[in-house]
Amino acid sequence: MSDSMKTRDGWLPDQWYPLIESRRLRRKPVAVQRLGVRIALWRDTSGAAVAMRDRCPHRGVALSRGSVEGDRIECPYHGFQFDTSGTCQLMPCEGEQAKIPAGMSVDTYAVREQHGLVWIYWGERAEALPEIPWFDEVKDRRGGASTSKTWPINFVRTIESNFDLHHTPFVHGSVMPGLGSRLDPYHVEVNGSHIATRGELRKPGADSGLAFRMEFKMPCVTLIELTPKAVFVVADCLIDEHSTWRWARYYVDYLPIPGIHQVLSWLFLQVDWVLFQFPQDLKVMETQEPKLPDRHVDRFVHADGGTTAYLKLRRRLWAEAEARREAGTSSSLRQVS
Repeated sequence: MSDSMKTRDGWLPDQWYPLIESRRLRRKPVAVQRLGVRIALWRDTSGAAVAMRDRCPHRGVALSRGSVEGDRIECPYHGFQFDTSGTCQLMPCEGEQAKIPAGMSVDTYAVREQHGLVWIYWGERAEALPEIPWFDEVKDRRGGASTSKTWPINFVRTIESNFDLHHTPFVHGSVMPGLGSRLDPYHVEVNGSHIATRGELRKPGADSGLAFRMEFKMPCVTLIELTPKAVFVVADCLIDEHSTWRWARYYVDYLPIPGIHQVLSWLFLQVDWVLFQFPQDLKVMETQEPKLPDRHVDRFVHADGGTTAYLKLRRRLWAEAEARREAGTSSSLRQVS
C-alpha cells in the first residue's frame, strides 16, 4: 500500500474503487491508470479478473504489453511469466530449473466484479473486506444506459460537483431557462459513510420548484434522482491528481412500452453529457483554484451542505486510516523488539 499513502490528492485508503467496465476486459491484458498507479488487468482461464501492478520487476517493462499464457501473464521484453498471485514462474534466460529470487514478484490487488464494473480494493489486505458501495434501489431498474470518460478535474472536485445543484440556473441557463436560483428547502443527513441530500430549486416566492435527491456512499458512488422515473448513478475513480475516470449509468422509465426504457435512458445520457457535462460544467470547473479543495480557502454557504459533509467525512476517514496504520506499525515494532 506504499503507493496509496504518498498523497491526499483524492483517494481514501481501504476502500473499493471502479477500474473499468467488465465488458471491456477480455483475456488480452488492458492497462489503466488509476489511483496514481498503472495497473494491468486480464482474465485467467476461469474468466476471473486479475489486477496487478503494470511493471515487470525484472526491467520495468509494462506487463500489459505482453500476452496471457494459461493462468500467467508473460512480459513482452524477456518472457518472464507471472501467475495470478504475482509470483514469477519462469525466467527463460535462466532455464526452467533456475531458482527464482523471492523479490521477483508483482504486486497484485483484490478485485471483484459487480454492477457491470471491475472494482479494486485499495488498501491493506484483510480476510474480510467491506461490501462494494452501491444503491439497492437501482439493482432491479430496467433498461439502463451507461458510458465512461476521463474527466480532467481532480477527484475531490469531481465528487464535490455531484452535490451541487444550485449552479444549474447559471451554468445551464442557456439550455434550461426559467429555473429558480433559491435552494429551499435543503436537507443533509449523514449516516456512517452515507450522505443523503434533498431539496428544491425555486424562484423567490414560488410554492414549488425543481425537486431533487442525491445520495453518496464513500468513497466514490453517487445516486442522483431528478424524478422517481429519472435516476442515474455515477462512480468515480482518481487517475492522478489532475484527472478522474467517471462512469455513469442512466435509468429513465417514463413510458410503459417494452424496450423503450433503454432508448430513453440512452437519449437522456447523450443530452446530459453532450449538452451539459463537457461543454458547460467542465468549462467552469477547470478554472477552480486550488485544484484540490482546501477548507481554509473555499468559503461555503448553507447550500453547500452536501459538499461540506463530504469533505468532513473524508477528513475523518483519512484520520481513522492513518490511526490504523500507526497502530499496526507500533504493533509490528513491539513484536520485533
